[in-house]
Formats: sequence, structure tokens, C-alpha cells
Amino acid sequence: RREAAPLALLLLALSAVFVFGNDRSQFYRKGEHNVSIQTLEIAANLSAEHGFLQFRSRSLDRSGEPVYAVYNRFPIGSAALVRLAILPFGDDAPRQIMAARLLMLAFFAAAAVLAHLSLARLLGDRRIALAATLLAFSSYYLLFYNDMVSSEVASLFGVMLVFHGMVLFEQEGRFRQLLARTAVALLLGWHAAGLVAAFVLLGLASEARRARGGGGARPDARRAPGAPARSRYLACGAFAVLCCALILGFNLGNEYRALGGEVAPTDLPSVQSLLLRTGADATQAKAAAWPSFLQGQFGAVGVSAIPFAILDRAGLSQPHLILGPPPAPTAWLAVAGAALFAACLAGLRFLPHRTLFAALLLTGWAWAIPFRGSAAFHEFEAMFHAGVPLVCFALALLGLRRVLGPRRAARALPAAAVAAAALFALSAWDMSAVGHRAEAAQRQREAAADLRAVRRITEGGSIFLYPSNAALRQMGPVYRLAGRYLQTTPIEDWSRVPPLDYALLPADYGGSLTPHNRRVFLYRFGDLPDVHASIASREPDVRAEFGLYLDEAARTLTLAREPCADADTRHALFLHAVPLDAGDLPAERRAAGFEAFGFGFGGVRFDDKCLARFELPGYPLAGLRAGQLAGGGLPPVWEASLPVGDPSFPRRASSWYEDVTAAGPAARGPFGVYLEGRALTYVRDGCAREDAEPRFFVHAWAADAGDLPAERREAGFEALALAFADRGVRFGDTCMTRIALPDYALRAVRTGQYDASGHLWDEEFAPGAEAWLAR
Repeated sequence: RREAAPLALLLLALSAVFVFGNDRSQFYRKGEHNVSIQTLEIAANLSAEHGFLQFRSRSLDRSGEPVYAVYNRFPIGSAALVRLAILPFGDDAPRQIMAARLLMLAFFAAAAVLAHLSLARLLGDRRIALAATLLAFSSYYLLFYNDMVSSEVASLFGVMLVFHGMVLFEQEGRFRQLLARTAVALLLGWHAAGLVAAFVLLGLASEARRARGGGGARPDARRAPGAPARSRYLACGAFAVLCCALILGFNLGNEYRALGGEVAPTDLPSVQSLLLRTGADATQAKAAAWPSFLQGQFGAVGVSAIPFAILDRAGLSQPHLILGPPPAPTAWLAVAGAALFAACLAGLRFLPHRTLFAALLLTGWAWAIPFRGSAAFHEFEAMFHAGVPLVCFALALLGLRRVLGPRRAARALPAAAVAAAALFALSAWDMSAVGHRAEAAQRQREAAADLRAVRRITEGGSIFLYPSNAALRQMGPVYRLAGRYLQTTPIEDWSRVPPLDYALLPADYGGSLTPHNRRVFLYRFGDLPDVHASIASREPDVRAEFGLYLDEAARTLTLAREPCADADTRHALFLHAVPLDAGDLPAERRAAGFEAFGFGFGGVRFDDKCLARFELPGYPLAGLRAGQLAGGGLPPVWEASLPVGDPSFPRRASSWYEDVTAAGPAARGPFGVYLEGRALTYVRDGCAREDAEPRFFVHAWAADAGDLPAERREAGFEALALAFADRGVRFGDTCMTRIALPDYALRAVRTGQYDASGHLWDEEFAPGAEAWLAR
């Protein structure tokens, strides 16, 4: 009973992570939702039909053959277990998410139990083992990521499984069990290889010292007679290498087959991932540089040794302190982590089974150093530094027992275990609120329900996503559509598109086939190949980086580009609709003067073409502005303006430009100014955004002052003004706009641009004169 009490208290404390967790069926916390959905997508696709290939989505090539978005870089075990966990729930996304997360929490809890059992065997004191385990597992990294659906959480269990096997091997000679546990752990994830590598190298070094008479660990008497201890370490290492080679060979072979057998080995996704993770890839060079890498890792060690309840209450749980890099943990945390790690290394001489404790202490480093590109970029890799707080708290509690003596320690250590359990539960409670927002959970609940509605309507047909898969990931569990032909890459074969063109848009405006949906809508835009054919037969109304085609009868604006590359779809499209009457705008948009629409590139790609379509608001429009956003507060990548409401205004900008500029300007200033009948047209090539921001003005002197409006007769001229944003057209690097002149006879006209500082430039002319008169 005395031995069972610590284990019972451990299980009671661990139940806190199940009780105090977030709404696990819906909500993805910042920093882990992409990983969770990616793993769920892979698990949903995993089947014998595809040779157990791990992939996120698939599309069709021109011949109708599937093209896989391969993500085959991890061992298959964790994805297979997630697949089994979600299988009973069919198409019920919330329950699938819940089942997968509960599986991850089970891995986390089992890892803690194995850590406790291992420490209890090594230290001979279950109270110290319990307290050290709970304090170590109270860390930010372990509690924040314990329900992230990923191979990393399964790998944490694998590391502790192998460590417990090493304890049994050292104490009881159970070598075959160690090998079996190693194989299971490596099937769940690669990280156990770091522990095995440290254990083998330290074991061989210890045996070498023994052979030279330098002491060190003694081989256990229960090992098989006649088998040198050194051969067991070598055999364990060789077996781990063999397991890794078989798993990696299976993955690479699967990738090579899925990619058609026509790709160089160095171009396989797993090989490219390996280069990225080792820091050999140029994109990771900065993060993998030794100074920033060491600061990040020692900072993670420092954070790992502070239970989250203390970290939170000390005000140190803000992302800029604990996330990294980017940004890296603060320098003082890195210094504290380095000092703590050095103290643990020095304290190994006070521990029994130093080889085992040293291997546990070095596990995180044995993984992070060779794969520092991954460890530097992925914060959750810090979970594998868990050996540092385990050793740290074990040393501290052993020291406390020695200082107090047997009698007082008998009372203090149980109290310490209870306090550790309470601190763990409090840390789990505090963590439940990190990154949690009720409105975000509600948004994802709505998205899950909407996707079910879309799935019912599209049952039996391929689903083609209008925005990118990544854009929908921000809204909800897109993995539910995995296993079908999930279109996230160019549509190569339009004959396979169903009669309706399916477009999932995170916006609510007309044409929806799912009118009751809240987040994800199903639209009928007609047959997009026919749309493309119709616009291909005419010039665009405005030609910029994309051609803009206005269909006022259908109330649509189509954007098209040919040829189209990946870089052309990298930025979000936007549309600003300027009404003739500002009262038609929603109340919150009246001050801005336009209604804004936009989303992550909302188009489709096929062959070398890009096509996107906006449905226009139903109110009368004065003009439209469209383009692509650069983000980060930067000016748009490109934008183009299209006047709509004035029937006298030339809409097809490219042909208008050719007609206006054919005879040359009457005057050349910042803008060329052309007289077209009863209007002035302004044209500038090489036009930047700021060139068109100042307002344009016209002062018109009437030949007969009686023709002027009464309020202008004293001044002697009529004043007109125009904001380019309201009536201008931009296409490529050209700006054009025009101001209609009064219909009475004019004696002279003065025009230019002005801002708050006054006139920037102006020109004056007599309408009947041959040339302009510069002032």
C-alpha cells in the first residue's frame, strides 16, 4: 500500500490535464493548430490503398492521375495510431479532434508514469521520484503541447519508454525488452534516437574506463553469461540504426513511388526536410547559427525547470519570454539555463547509475545539435529537454533528504510530493487559459458545422477549394476533406470538375448554395472554363499585373493572368467598391467611403492561367479598386482602378490610353495633359502611388461671366477638383484620369495638382490656342 500511494497520487495529479484542458473538440491554440491539423490530414489519408503513404492532400494531373502533397518525413506509427483513434467517428470532425487529442494526452500521461517508475527504480525512493516527475512535467513546454496532435508527443512517450527499458536492462539485464522498446519508440517518432545515441556512447565510454581500471559502471550480474557488456551497447546502437534505416527506407521508397519515380533522390521531400532540419538549408541558416541556437536551447532549458504556475504568476509566461526563436528566450533565461545544465552535469557524481542519468540529461541535446535547424525553429522540440528538470529536481530532493536526515525527511518528502501534485494541477489549470478565446472556439465550431453541410452537398464529387488549404486551416478542421481529391494545386483537367464549381470562401455575400452557413460557403460561379473562354475573347477593361474584366449585368469582376506562376498567387487579392451614394455602404464603412472585400488568393490555377472572381455589391457603383496586398503595412504589390458609374468615362483603359496618347500631349509636366473634346485627360507613365495621391484641380474662366454659377462670378472662374482614388485608373505603371469641363464657352483654363502645402504644379491654356502657356 505504501508503494502504491505515490503512483495513485501521480495518476490523480495527471487527471488534471484531462479535466482542465481547453475545448478539445474545437479549439486550436496559437502555435500548434497547423501541426495538429496537418497530422490529422495525414492520418485521415493513411490507408493500404495508398501504400500507407503519408500525404496531406491530392489533386489530379492532366491525365487524371493523382498528385500527392507528400509529408512522409516521420515514422508511420503515430499517424497510424491517430488513424485508429479517429476511425470510429466517421465524418464527425469535433469527435475526431477530441479522440486524437485524448490519445496525445494519454501519451503524455504514460510518459510521466514511465518517468516516475524509472526514477523510483534508480533512486530507490518513490516519494522523490513522484515529486521530481510532477515538477518536471509541470513545465510550460510539456503542458502547452501535451495535446498537440503530432509525432512529437508520441515521441515523448517513446523516449520515456526506452529510458525505462534502459533501467530494466542495467538493473535486470533485460536486453531483448530494451530492443523491443527501442523499435516501438522509433516507430512513433525519431527523437528516441537521441536518447539511444547518448546511452550507447556513454555506455561504451564507461566500459572503456572500466577496462583500463578507471572504475565506472559495473556490468550487471544478470546479463547473459559470456556476453561482454560492451557488445550489448554496440548491439543496441546497431539495432537502433537498423530500425531507423528500415523506417527511412520505407518512407523514401513510398515517396519515390508517389512522385512517379522520376525525381532525383536529393529532391525527395524527406531529403529536403532533412537538409532543412540540419540547418544546411539557407532558409534556416540564421536560426541555426550557433549563437542564436545556443541561446534558444539554454533558454528552453531554463524555462523547462520552472513549473508553469510559478512562471505564470511571476509574469514570465508572455510569448516574448518563452517562445523562440523567433524570438529567442531572453538572455537571462539562457544564462540561467546554462548554469542549471552545468550544475546538473556536476551533480551526476552524487547519483547512482550515472550513465543512465547522463543519457537522460543529454537527450534533448543529442537531438537538437544534429538537427538544430528544426530545434531552433520549432518551439515544441524543447519538450525533449525534459531530462534536465527531471535530473535537476531529483538532485535537489536528494540533497534535501540528506540535509534533513532520515527522521525529518520521512515527514518532509511526502509533503513535498503532495505539494508537487498540487503545483502540477495548478499549472494545468493556468495553462488551460493560455491562448484560449471563446470567440475563436465558437468560430471553429461554426466552421466544423459548415464543412459538414458542404460535405453533404458535394457527396460523390470532387471538392475544389477556392482559397488555399492554409487559409482554411485558420478557420477549422479542413482535414475532414482529406481522402478526397482536395484541390490545393493547379486544376489540370477541367473535365473532372463537377457541373457546379465549388468555392469555399470565408466571406458572406451572394450566390451561396449554403445560405445558412456562418463561415464556409458553397458558391455557384458557373463553369469557370467557360468564364475564362469568354474573357479571353476580349481585352480587359484594365490591364495591370492581372487583367480586370467587368461584367455589369452579372455584377462580377473577374481577375485573370496568363502566364501565372506561384509568386503571382502568393499575396491576398482585395477589392474596394466605391458607391455612387455613400449611404448605400454599411454604417461602419461610410467613413472610409468604400466597402472592402478580400481573402487569401481566392482564385484557381489551371495550365499556366490564374482566374479569380469577385461578386459585386448590389448598389450603384462609382468605381472599383482591386489589387494584391503585400501585408505588414506595406503598399499593395499592385493595384488598379476602374471607374464604373460615369457612362462617359472610358472603361477599357488599354484602348483609351492608345487613343489619347496617339497625338502626343499638349503639355508635359508631371502628368501629360490632353484636351479631349470637353474634358481634360491626365496621363503619367512610370507612375508611383504617391504621384496620384494629390488632388487634381481645374479653374475654368468663362468667356461670358454670366455663364458662371452665381457664387463664382466674383472670383471670375469655376473651380473643379478630383481625387484620383475616386475616378482614376491605374494599370501597370500608368495612371490616367479625366475631368469634364463645363459646357459653356471658355476663355482660359488652369489645371494641376495640390496638397496641404499648396499647388504642386499647374498649367494654363486658352481652349482655342495651339499650345499651353506655362506659368
